[in-house]
Amino acid sequence: MAHIILFEHINFRGQHKHVFYEESNLAAADDNFFNDKISSFVILEGNWTFWRDINFSGTKSARFGPGRYNWVESVGIPNDSVSSLSAIRG
Repeated sequence: MAHIILFEHINFRGQHKHVFYEESNLAAADDNFFNDKISSFVILEGNWTFWRDINFSGTKSARFGPGRYNWVESVGIPNDSVSSLSAIRG
């Protein structure tokens, strides 16, 4: 199983969300809080990729493995720009 925790602010602050495989639309009407609001993340399991637009489209990030990423811009992801993400289990 894959597992990532998304955070609203730098240094793992603010609201957080656990994701276990993929999220094709962070702007979905039933749960849109994290669309374009991710500033840090912790990967507990799997290798994750982020996209600027919903449905895994637009600019794509590098693939990230387990670890603590306290500021998205330090790993090449513009702040508050992620709209979908997916993982390869491993």
